Amino acid sequence: MNLFVIGDVHGCYHTFRAMLEFWEPENEILIQLGDLIDRGNFTPQLVKYCRDLEQKHQAVFLKGNHEWLALQYFNKDKEEKWYDKYGKKVLWQYVLAERSFEEDAKWFKSMKTYWQNEHIMVSHAGISESPFAFEESHYSGLLWQRLGIKNIGKVQIYGHTPVKGNKITFDHSTNSYNIDTGAYLGKSLTGLKLKENGELIDTFTIRTIEKDID
Repeated sequence: MNLFVIGDVHGCYHTFRAMLEFWEPENEILIQLGDLIDRGNFTPQLVKYCRDLEQKHQAVFLKGNHEWLALQYFNKDKEEKWYDKYGKKVLWQYVLAERSFEEDAKWFKSMKTYWQNEHIMVSHAGISESPFAFEESHYSGLLWQRLGIKNIGKVQIYGHTPVKGNKITFDHSTNSYNIDTGAYLGKSLTGLKLKENGELIDTFTIRTIEKDID
């Protein structure tokens, strides 16, 4: 099947729904590369919708650094920073939505950190040259890294660092796409369609819907 890969959503529920107008569930695996949560105004509604999609279709939701941070807070580890910077807003959204953050946190824990086939690898921040490239908690790992992308002999698709301007970037030297076009910044959400051999079919960009952000 072909792939439809979507970048960082960050609570922008209505923008995400608009992007899915371009998805063909019968012919495409949906992959969202992490950071569903935080910053935008509709994290609980977005997570509920995505969990429903996962049950009904071939849809994959990967873990991003924001899901990881929320999990550390939920597990009572050491991420008070998440609560102070994002969590107060998100947890209040859960109260208003009458939805259990605890149940969704269990889902975050179950998320995989990458998806791949013979020709393509999708992860939140991309695979670096670091020996710790696959470690969730390491600054050079695939949830966090901004050191640069390693050419792994496959097309890589990642997000995490918003691109300059409003268009995805493709780096020929690393054979990689950065598709984070800054939805939470009021810029846009981007989706990428590819054949299962990594050949690009099309790109779709939806300007962030105003009510999704403050």
